[in-house]
Amino acid sequence: MTNSNGGSGRLHAENVTLRYDERTISEDLSVAIPDGSFTVIVGPNACGKSTLLRALSRLLLPSAGQVILDGRSISELAAKDVARRLGLLPQSSIAPEGITVVDLVARGRYPHQSFFRQWSRADEEAVIAAMEATGITDLSGRPVDALSGGQRQRVWIAMALAQQTPILLLDEPTTFLDIAHQIELMDLLTDLNGEGRTVVAVLHDLNHACRYASHLIAMREGAIVAEGRPSAIVTERLVEDVFGLPSVIIADPVSGTPLIVPKGRQALHAVGASR
Repeated sequence: MTNSNGGSGRLHAENVTLRYDERTISEDLSVAIPDGSFTVIVGPNACGKSTLLRALSRLLLPSAGQVILDGRSISELAAKDVARRLGLLPQSSIAPEGITVVDLVARGRYPHQSFFRQWSRADEEAVIAAMEATGITDLSGRPVDALSGGQRQRVWIAMALAQQTPILLLDEPTTFLDIAHQIELMDLLTDLNGEGRTVVAVLHDLNHACRYASHLIAMREGAIVAEGRPSAIVTERLVEDVFGLPSVIIADPVSGTPLIVPKGRQALHAVGASR
C-alpha cells in the first residue's frame, strides 16, 4: 500500500535511506511535501516520523538518496540559506542557562543577520509578532528555565515563527501543552498556512491531524503506507493497520473531518453489559 510521491514541490525526499549508526529506520523512501499544504505525519512510536522530519530539515544526512529544497540538494546549501527558507521546531530543545524569553525568541532572527545587516526594526517587529501569536508577551523578561513545560514549548514555537520562513517544520509541537493551548496552536498553524506558509508537523493525536491537515502522511515501520487528504485515506482498516487500534470512524460534529473513536476493551465491556 506504499504510496511514493517524490519528485515535485519545494521540499521533497528522493529514495532516501535513513540510519542511526547501524540501525536502518527507512530505506528507499520518497515523499513530496505539497507546496502551501498543512502536512501532518502520523504513525505509531518509533515508526520513523521524527527521523523523516530530521532528514527534511537537514539535521540528519541520508546515507543514500537526497533531500531536495528549491531544486538543490539540501546538503549543498549553506546553513543560513536553509534557515531563511525552512524553520524547525525539534522534538526537544535546550535553552542556554539564564536566557530570557525575548532573547531566545530573538535568536530566530539570526538567519537574517549578517556583517552588513545588523538588528533592525523588521527584526523587532518579527519578534513582537511571534510572541503575541503564541501568547507569551507577558513572559518576555522571564528566564526560560523558570517556565513551565508548556510555557517553554510556546517560547520555542515563537522562536521558529520569528524566523519567518516560507516552510515550517514542527516535531510534536503540542507536547507539554494543555488541551486549550493545543487547539490555540493548531489554529495558529492553520492561520499561518492560510497566509501561504507550508507547514509540516509530526503529531501523535490522529484526531488533531484529521481536523487540521490538508495532506496526511501515515507511516509504519519506516515506510509510508498512505498519503492524501484525511477524508480520502483515513479508514477503520488504516487505523488498525497502522496503529493496531480497532476503532469506529464518524464525522467530527464540528469540522466534518474523520473522527476516530477507539473501541477499547472497557468500552466493549460496557456495551455488552448494557444489552
